[in-house]
Amino acid sequence: MAGCDASDPPGDLGGVDASAGGADRDASPPDGRPDAGAPVADAGRTPAGDPADPGAYAVHVADDVAIPVGGGTATATICSPSDDGGGHPAAGRFPLVILSPGFQLPRDQYASACRHLASWGFVVVLQDYAGDGGILSPPNHQQLAEDVGDVIDWVLDASDGLAARVDAAHIATVGHSLGGKVSILAAILDDRVGATVGWDPVDATPPIDNGSPSVTPERMDELTVPIAVLGETLDATGGFSPCAPAEDNYVQYFEHACAAPVALEITIDGADHMDWVDDRAGCGFTCSVCRTGTADDAHTRAITRRATTAFLLAHLMGAGGYESFLAPPQLGEGASVRAGPACP
Repeated sequence: MAGCDASDPPGDLGGVDASAGGADRDASPPDGRPDAGAPVADAGRTPAGDPADPGAYAVHVADDVAIPVGGGTATATICSPSDDGGGHPAAGRFPLVILSPGFQLPRDQYASACRHLASWGFVVVLQDYAGDGGILSPPNHQQLAEDVGDVIDWVLDASDGLAARVDAAHIATVGHSLGGKVSILAAILDDRVGATVGWDPVDATPPIDNGSPSVTPERMDELTVPIAVLGETLDATGGFSPCAPAEDNYVQYFEHACAAPVALEITIDGADHMDWVDDRAGCGFTCSVCRTGTADDAHTRAITRRATTAFLLAHLMGAGGYESFLAPPQLGEGASVRAGPACP
């Protein structure tokens, strides 16, 4: 992946045997390293810096990792904290994030988010979906959410390094568009998930019915972990088929997250649905069908890095001092916030 600090050859996890399990999950981090319960900054201490900026760790990247799931094989990039400049993953236990892409968008479009979260002390599995047959044969959304659970199983069963580097008590799901829906549904289905974040999540089901469920409002009363959604309103209407229609957009997730202990809605003025990808110009047809907003893509992604990192540190890890980054003015220009749950 371009811009990464270091990479192993495809499929090399830096000491992880993908076929075996039974790793010792009680290993302690070496002296001087933060444990998984307090990446970069301990709870109650001054924040380590602006969470939109790179964190304290270099990043180790393992690419083209094959992960068996119920829907087939998911191909993934794994970004891990490194304390030797990216040559090897750092020892110790770190929270796990499963990062899921938008419909028909390759995982490479989210490489910067993978690296960023790893620099703040998260092990990130950025996946391409298994069994994605494209527009004519789209994947079932329930299956994709169940596959997230299979990815978690695989991570926690891996030996020779990966499982021993993950704190199984702190797991989050994050995703864009379809990936936001998948991430939220995975948090409903799998009680190991402790927080979820959706980047302009879209609840719409495929135009060719394949049995995919709607999540909001139908399943949202089952979500009992903290949720943050970021979104835009430009793609709520207009065009032949809006990319994030109002009846299925991020607002619907926030307003129906009645059982969540914490719910946060962030609207980014002038943003559009494809601001969350790394390379709009290289996105092709998928990006071309969405409207283009007035906000700078880089500004939207900076707000997203800040909000996602701060939310996971505060509400997954219990780290103190990050709430100020989840509200104006520190969140960023053009960002407005509603905090909830927003239910009667």
